[in-house]
Amino acid sequence: MLIPADRILGAMRSELNRLAPLLADSATDGSTVMSLSHAIDLLATREAGGIAAVRAQYAGLSELLITLPSHPALDSVRHRIDQAAAINELASLEAHWIDTLRSFQSATIEIEPTLDAARRIELIDRLVAWEAADRKGQTGDAGNLAQESDTAITLERLTAYLRDRFNEPDLIVTSVQALAGGFGKETTIFVARGKSLDGEFVIRRDLGDNAGLDTACHRIHREFPVIRAAFEQGFPAPDALWLDTEHLLLPGADFIVMRRAPGSIAGNFFGAKTEIPADLADILADQMAALHSLRPMRELGNLTDTIRDELWDMSVRDCAARYIQNWYQFFLREPHTPSPALIGLFGWLMANVPGGDEPPRLIHGDIGFHNFLLHDGRMSALVDWEFAHVGDPADDLGYLKVTVGASLDWPRFMMRYRTAGGPDVDQRAIDYYGVWAYVRNASGANLLSTRLVTGKADDLKLAILPFIHVPPFIQGARALIDAYESNA
Repeated sequence: MLIPADRILGAMRSELNRLAPLLADSATDGSTVMSLSHAIDLLATREAGGIAAVRAQYAGLSELLITLPSHPALDSVRHRIDQAAAINELASLEAHWIDTLRSFQSATIEIEPTLDAARRIELIDRLVAWEAADRKGQTGDAGNLAQESDTAITLERLTAYLRDRFNEPDLIVTSVQALAGGFGKETTIFVARGKSLDGEFVIRRDLGDNAGLDTACHRIHREFPVIRAAFEQGFPAPDALWLDTEHLLLPGADFIVMRRAPGSIAGNFFGAKTEIPADLADILADQMAALHSLRPMRELGNLTDTIRDELWDMSVRDCAARYIQNWYQFFLREPHTPSPALIGLFGWLMANVPGGDEPPRLIHGDIGFHNFLLHDGRMSALVDWEFAHVGDPADDLGYLKVTVGASLDWPRFMMRYRTAGGPDVDQRAIDYYGVWAYVRNASGANLLSTRLVTGKADDLKLAILPFIHVPPFIQGARALIDAYESNA
């Protein structure tokens, strides 16, 4: 199993301390109760399968290797498979399996650049099919348990914090609700009544110093200025009021406080969960055209590696190639679970970067049902800007087509997007970035779940990522590559 049982059990103990406030939202994708079910399922499957299940994984890898091109780099993988026959202790065999995957990933890195386009597609096809089946095979059927966390945002703690911040002893907090879901930040809604602060507000907080990704705008202190800059240009980003990096009376990670926009989230990455308006194509087209028409935000300076002053002067192709390459290097550099399939997919992406000499734009990078609020026939807010970067507008459009496209009249959307002032975008570039949407999310899920393995995070939601999310992500990427190549 990719995640050792002791780490899952430790995460379960931590998560149980956070369960009570989330029970009202337990049916939401990513909630604590749902996560517990998945985690218990993983443990039960491991105990039932034991060494035999791991040996079956080796057998599946052996069968895959027979179908791959002959190459010296694969000899070390075959050697490791032969060595596994002498290991008869479950934890040792699982550790050896991870090393075998690491060896296979290294071999893929060596093999992939030597292949022509057709053979690369064939390699990706086989890697994705094998890896998705291997991950899915580690799950089965689920089964289903309070003490307050030291960093929980409670009504009492939040009241004390706000009274101190505004020097207003009569300010009161009437409700606090932690929201389930989300893998990059903690989100809490509260209602305050006072002279300095009155209404509904949202706290968006980092997971911790080492728990989340540390690239782009994933740290809240880098996300805050981007949100403010977009809001100040009139775009419906959240009204972010302040950033707190000290928070002595509200212990935990850094956070921002925003006014709560009206409306509600309509679904998740995979699609809508509620009824959507008939004119959603027009609503989204107008706002995405507005986003991609914002002036360059040079005032942000060198905020992140993906938002830097010199990037605004690069061609959109060079900017995009740099972005994809940097993500690939970030993935390899960070602790991660070996994934030959992702290496193959990244290789295809870097070999096929689209775009021309036109200037880049500000890209949100994560536009789906999970990140925009609809209210009274309009988008009241586009939230969660942690993937914001300077890049190709086709990046946002390709992501949108993957996440929301099935619910849209796409020709109508594109016509409205251009009529509303959106830049000219080639359809093949949009299709390319659909592949990128899946690959980036798969690599991000890999990195986040590895933080659970290494003890840098204890959020139980991370345990479901390699098994429930990664397989459809890499399979989705492979399917779009097939369509992309067949339409060349």
